[in-house]
Amino acid sequence: MPNIVVNRRRALLAGLATAGAGVMGVNVMGGTAAADPYVTREPLLAGANPFVTLYEEGRPTAYASVWRVDWSRYGSGAALVVWTPGGLRVIGDEPRLARWIEEHFVRHFDEAKALPSWPAVRVERAAVHVRIDPVRGAFAGAGDLTVRIGDPLDARPVGIADFPIQGVSHGLSMQLVPCRSASITVGGVAVPGAPAVTWNEGRPSSSAVTTVHEAWSM
Repeated sequence: MPNIVVNRRRALLAGLATAGAGVMGVNVMGGTAAADPYVTREPLLAGANPFVTLYEEGRPTAYASVWRVDWSRYGSGAALVVWTPGGLRVIGDEPRLARWIEEHFVRHFDEAKALPSWPAVRVERAAVHVRIDPVRGAFAGAGDLTVRIGDPLDARPVGIADFPIQGVSHGLSMQLVPCRSASITVGGVAVPGAPAVTWNEGRPSSSAVTTVHEAWSM
């Protein structure tokens, strides 16, 4: 299988290694730890963001980003962003929050940038049901879309002091739970593909991830 581990996951793993060494600064782009000058920040978002990319024969077949927002600058709520070759869907119970999540975060993550396209989107207002269990995984459903992430492989804290988005430094912390299995269904039909799971010196990495206690600052 080709190397499809993207920079965001490498950054998260680098954050783990740094946290284990007791150093708070991380050079995300270079993937090496460094002691950075202290930077004051303001809270941006707190909640959880499970996500998954499915692959078939090394190519992405679907991507989903699930958000349960307990607090943010734009209020609380849930949002679901799903890409398939047929198009991009953004659904939220609070459209203003869902639009901000897609525009500020999701489209700039490396998982989204690695896809063949990221078209303009109109946010759909609908109830988004999200269940997150770090022991079992995550579920999200909205309209005719469902996302399931399961079979956790590990659970580890991650802290990244310098996570750049659009050239702006952000702070990020979370409990990271890479998972073995995942599925995305559209209109009751399962999208083909499976998560990419790799092991490095006994540490699992996956394109299917559950997070809890996720916090962003800027």
